[in-house]
Amino acid sequence: MQAAIYIRVSTEEQARHGYSLAEQREACYRRAISLGATAILEFADEGVSGATLDRPGLNALREAARAGRIGVIIVRDPDRLSRRLAHQLLLTEEFEKSGVRLDFLDFTWQDTPEGRMFYAIRGAIAEFEKEKIRERMIRGKTQKARQGGIPMGFYNYGYAYDPETGKVSVLEEEAVVVKNIFQWFVREDIGVNGVAKRLNDLGIPTRKRQGLWHRVVVRQILTNPVYTGTWRYKDINISVPPIIEPALWKKAQEKLKEARRLWAGRSRYNYLLSGLITCADCGNSMTGAYSKWWGVRERRYTCRKNSQGTRNSGCRPSKMLLAEPLENVVWEQVCFWLKDPDRLVKAALEFSPQVEEINKELKHIERHLKEIEKGRTAILDALASGLLDLDAQTKNKLAELKRRKERLEQRQQGLKVALQGAETMEQRLEDLRVLAKEVLARLDELDFPSKKSLIRAVVAQVIISGLVSPGRHGLSGVSVTVVAKMPGPETGVVDNI
Repeated sequence: MQAAIYIRVSTEEQARHGYSLAEQREACYRRAISLGATAILEFADEGVSGATLDRPGLNALREAARAGRIGVIIVRDPDRLSRRLAHQLLLTEEFEKSGVRLDFLDFTWQDTPEGRMFYAIRGAIAEFEKEKIRERMIRGKTQKARQGGIPMGFYNYGYAYDPETGKVSVLEEEAVVVKNIFQWFVREDIGVNGVAKRLNDLGIPTRKRQGLWHRVVVRQILTNPVYTGTWRYKDINISVPPIIEPALWKKAQEKLKEARRLWAGRSRYNYLLSGLITCADCGNSMTGAYSKWWGVRERRYTCRKNSQGTRNSGCRPSKMLLAEPLENVVWEQVCFWLKDPDRLVKAALEFSPQVEEINKELKHIERHLKEIEKGRTAILDALASGLLDLDAQTKNKLAELKRRKERLEQRQQGLKVALQGAETMEQRLEDLRVLAKEVLARLDELDFPSKKSLIRAVVAQVIISGLVSPGRHGLSGVSVTVVAKMPGPETGVVDNI
């Protein structure tokens, strides 16, 4: 008879209960020999949780059973096989169908209704114990976080973490690099990849002191709010020493958001309007596509999306718009605006938010926030005095008040930003005039990157509507709307071409 032994231990179990692979191996081998096994195969998983089925040793054991290479499997107890009842039952059924018998050292397996019931009950208890341990660990971590402690490993670049005391401190050498990363990205015309390249060119080491900086790592730093002094654990904010100012963090997030939109769909072919074009008919953004049309490959813009899982596949029939004529039209419109800066300024004033209107809405929101807080206080006072019970209806009411408050505060923050933009409109319009005058003298001499940057400084969006003519040239049958980017939070100056 050919037997197999399966042994498993997780790190926490070995520490808590003294389980070891050596102890299980010896006991299982003795049982296999006592059963008259002529050959014994060993399958082991060390440091692997029993809550998952995806284990190298277990996978190999299942494959051997399916192949008919073993007649009996010897395991210390059902917990070694799996910590989950559903998994235990699944494996038991699978082995039985393969004609393999299970033999447990610390559990008597009987293939009877009573034996199966007891097996299921024991598995349920083991699963319950595992969940209780997990629950206690989570509860302990959450309590520690609420007290301002670090409940788990803290390994963010720029900080030093002492696991003995749970204290976080700024690592000055790395903190300087973090500050440079944010300042370079926000204040200079370089992207995430440009920041990574500069770090490598300067020979600045990574935390591991080996390898190069990658754009993914730089992006992780730029998007991590911990550098403003707040580390999030679940829904709990834990204070840590800040490295950068909140204002610098906010500017970095704004530039990242803009970059995701503007530089989407970049490829080895140059597309002047990538990230700016939207199809009004299907709602998709239009990206560059070097495709064959009537036997000729050319640059085009399309709203078709062919990737797996996309929610909107785009227009049918496919909208494939020639890139060059469209880019020429938009470029001519930009030049027209720049050559007449007073026209652009006038339109900007027409579309800009009015300070008086914003202040009115802010007062309206403040009044509603006070009413919400008053209602919340009344409920809490009634609960404290025993006039109300904290039943489902009361909980729902408190939750609804909280949601309304969050929505109003979000709108309030947006209006404050809009107010700042409106109050500084005059200076920003003057900046636009200066930009127009500087560029005007050399519009025709600009290279592709300069044209692209200029278009992004002036154009907020290009909207395409209508059917594309089946002909290869021109924009017949298509309506092109160029929306100019206005100073402040609003956009305007709409020209239909």
